[in-house]
Amino acid sequence: MKKNLSLFSVLIVLLLVTYFFQEKRLERQKRDENRSDTLISSDFTHLKLPNLEAVKKKGQWWDSEHLLSHNTFRQIEKKLSEIKKIKEIKGDWKSYFSNPFIFEIDHVQWTLGDLSLDKQAFYISKDKKIYLAFIEGESTHLTRNESEIASIKLQELISSLSKTRQDLRETQLFRFYPDLPLNKIVLEMDGNLPFELDLINNTTQPPPISGVFPHHKLKEKFNSLLTQATIRFEIPYSEKLKFKKLGQMSFLNKNGATKWELWLKDNKSADVIIIDSDKEKAFLMAGGSLKVFFVNIQDYWDKKVIPQKDFISFTRLKSRFTQGSKSADVFIINKEPFDFETSSHKINKEKMEEIIQIIFNLGPKEQANRVSILSNSERKQLLSGNHLRIEVMGQELILWRKIEELIVANLSQDFKAHFSIVDENFRGTFEDVLK
Repeated sequence: MKKNLSLFSVLIVLLLVTYFFQEKRLERQKRDENRSDTLISSDFTHLKLPNLEAVKKKGQWWDSEHLLSHNTFRQIEKKLSEIKKIKEIKGDWKSYFSNPFIFEIDHVQWTLGDLSLDKQAFYISKDKKIYLAFIEGESTHLTRNESEIASIKLQELISSLSKTRQDLRETQLFRFYPDLPLNKIVLEMDGNLPFELDLINNTTQPPPISGVFPHHKLKEKFNSLLTQATIRFEIPYSEKLKFKKLGQMSFLNKNGATKWELWLKDNKSADVIIIDSDKEKAFLMAGGSLKVFFVNIQDYWDKKVIPQKDFISFTRLKSRFTQGSKSADVFIINKEPFDFETSSHKINKEKMEEIIQIIFNLGPKEQANRVSILSNSERKQLLSGNHLRIEVMGQELILWRKIEELIVANLSQDFKAHFSIVDENFRGTFEDVLK
């Protein structure tokens, strides 16, 4: 037995040695081959296009004093680095470049030329050295004709390089702040109570109410809103821009702070300006892109009827429905769509599905619109009233139907989840789901 184990150990060692020396060698060889076929390296820092000259500094592309679009130039870098050489061509330069597209990379002239006769490649020159090449990456356009793919990819590249100066400008506000301190966010808006987000410890201040918890990925949630903030253009800073202050957002860490103030441009329009007084910067903002300023603290809470920590995965789950003298045990079968079983009643599957979607926070009801504290008086009122009660996953829930709103009170967690529901046919009663 010991001998067999020893032999097995030797075999494992030999396999590992073979992998690291043979397989890794082949991987390196393949990468080297790919590099040798690549005409343009992705680490260039200068790009002269028909409509501007761009320079890369500290990871950002600039046109003189104007920041250029991070996303657009990342795509340009990617497309250029995907040009693969098939072979070098000897011949008259003009024969391959009837309609040349000229640009410069690191002060070296490159030219995109004609398609090959079979339409599967194109000609490109570096100075006057000519190559037959193709673009390795995928196209963003769909076509049923495979013979058109090479032409489409080439036109996509030329289109990217031909964009106007305005189209190449950066519009995402956070890109102008590559070192934005994102440890803690303090939001103060006129008419609302201020609140804080601690993106390091994933907490909010004030904290959520009992039974509710911060969104489990608070930083990702905040960043998804931050990246939406879009500028129309940067404008010269002036104290005269400060017409009416709407609020401010402060970004903090141990090394410093950045403050964005939100100002109404004037009393003749709804245009708003973000002003950074410390850096003397001002940006006229695009309407509808400033949700990050106007969400309330509850948007950073996980407003589920059943807290994530108490939610369990299941194949077949027992629940109990009660209202007045009526009661039934209902088994919820986890499939798409849900299925339900009970031995005592006939189930209205459509209405039952709707209730389960709400209490499990699925589909369009993934979050409640808001949450509130369940007071002792409300608890007594609900327990004494004629409401549908559901026991599931160790939680005791009561459905409280109001005009254009359904409240799901979680008695086990002491909070209420509010859902906007205008469908008058949805009453949330025992008779809706069980006959």
